[in-house]
Amino acid sequence: MLFRLEALDQKALELFEDSEKSLERFGRTELIIRDDGHPARSSPDGYLTITAPNGDTSLYICEVKRRIDINTLGQVTDLLHSQGAKSGMKPLLITSHVNDSVGERLRESGIAYLDAAGNAFLVTAHPLVYIWLQGFKPTKQPERVSRAFQATGLQLIALLLSRPNAVEQAYRELAVQAGLSLGSTSRVLSDLRSLGFIRVVASGQNSLVNSRSLLEHWEFGYATRLRPRLKPQAFRQVDKLPVEELPERIPKAMKDEILVGGELAAALATRNLRPQTAAFHLRQHRPLLPIIKEMRLIPDRAGNIVLIEQFGDMAAWRWDKYEKECLINPLLVYAELLHGTPDDRLRETAKLIFDQCLAPNLTNDPSTLRE
Repeated sequence: MLFRLEALDQKALELFEDSEKSLERFGRTELIIRDDGHPARSSPDGYLTITAPNGDTSLYICEVKRRIDINTLGQVTDLLHSQGAKSGMKPLLITSHVNDSVGERLRESGIAYLDAAGNAFLVTAHPLVYIWLQGFKPTKQPERVSRAFQATGLQLIALLLSRPNAVEQAYRELAVQAGLSLGSTSRVLSDLRSLGFIRVVASGQNSLVNSRSLLEHWEFGYATRLRPRLKPQAFRQVDKLPVEELPERIPKAMKDEILVGGELAAALATRNLRPQTAAFHLRQHRPLLPIIKEMRLIPDRAGNIVLIEQFGDMAAWRWDKYEKECLINPLLVYAELLHGTPDDRLRETAKLIFDQCLAPNLTNDPSTLRE
């Protein structure tokens, strides 16, 4: 049996090399490296070809994600299924580690995977291959997460992804808008420069680059680090008031302190969705009791209404186009739609918001295009 891996992305090369080692126990392996510069966002990270002794082959299209967990699983499986459908190949995830719970969900979704620890799941009919290994732990120490991708750094990255020109603003202005101290702002910007996300261009100005990669880091970090820090609390409604009418119950004295997000904001912005849930972003350290009473909410971990803290200056996070409706920035609406395991209707709406509102900010680099 021959396993032929073809890596198209130099940044993913280390994980391709580790995956090749995972496959060596099952047959002969080859690793081919092809560097085409900056692939488009819709391009895969590589391919796997399995060739049987009789010459029959099975083809996989590969997507590399350095980290994956239950919170980001829905986004990853959606991307892999999309790439598989477009290419006519089987989708394959290559990552650093697939734990038992993530592995179970991937198998249920029909997603093949290889990781650097030795876990693997590959099933083909032509040629007949069935590989399932689970339970291996990472042998390498986890990399230290850069300050840029800690919760505070993610606040500043969100601001830069929303308004790339902000990278030229004074540090003090950025600090206020992102809700950081001046020192933290300086350190995060320094990290982003050293990581290659901020560069000085020919005009002598700072520019945000490699936006595709930065957005992927931010998506993962929002789900795993930033969102938990914003203290989301779930509630359910006492009555059956349509979710669309909930903003009318926001206490008048607090209307200027609350921004609407989640499904409700997406529905108001796109008219493509009948909202079943809503997120309300509150100024930090505001008492919840008046809101809960006026909106007639009851705490419920499985509830459809989430109250979550804002960060930074509220004016910086208003969705300018929908200021009357008091919607939060589309980047945060997009992130909330993809939180957890979204269904098809949420993925479709998230894609609309991405294409219409986020993609235009990511066109300063060929690697930032998404289909």
